[in-house]
Amino acid sequence: MATLLAAVALLGCKQVNDDRIPAYPVRMEFNQQVWELYGVHTYGEYGIFDHSTNIPAGYYNFDPDAYTGYGGVLLVSGYNFETGDYNSPLAYDRACPYEADRNNALLSFDSETLEAYCPNCGSRYDVCEGAGSPVSGPAVERNYGLRRYRVIDRSGGGYMVTNTIN
Repeated sequence: MATLLAAVALLGCKQVNDDRIPAYPVRMEFNQQVWELYGVHTYGEYGIFDHSTNIPAGYYNFDPDAYTGYGGVLLVSGYNFETGDYNSPLAYDRACPYEADRNNALLSFDSETLEAYCPNCGSRYDVCEGAGSPVSGPAVERNYGLRRYRVIDRSGGGYMVTNTIN
């Protein structure tokens, strides 16, 4: 009976589609000094990185060869399910997966709810604890989640944000 219930529960769950945004190169290097200036340190803190528009100003002097994905990178400090740590850096593409338009539908961050949101369609995403899952708006109906990027500890301090295009 328990096996039957588990199978029914699994069939009832929808898997989040986080591949709607095209896989573009991502590579951002933060040594310890650069991380102190541009990193996220406390739960709910965020940063936006977009090489094409030089956001944030000054970062690309440190890493002129940075790639920031399809719509830019939203870097937040939140809960990392793999390590079980709070205040971990998490990274997502800023393009709204419902709109899939890197020029006109870039996500912003709501510091009160700690959610990313699309000003066009109104979709909201849990970026601090929900791995970019949709929480409201039309993205919930389609189950479109944010494209996530890997954040890797660098030896000697700092981090690297990256993805791998197969």
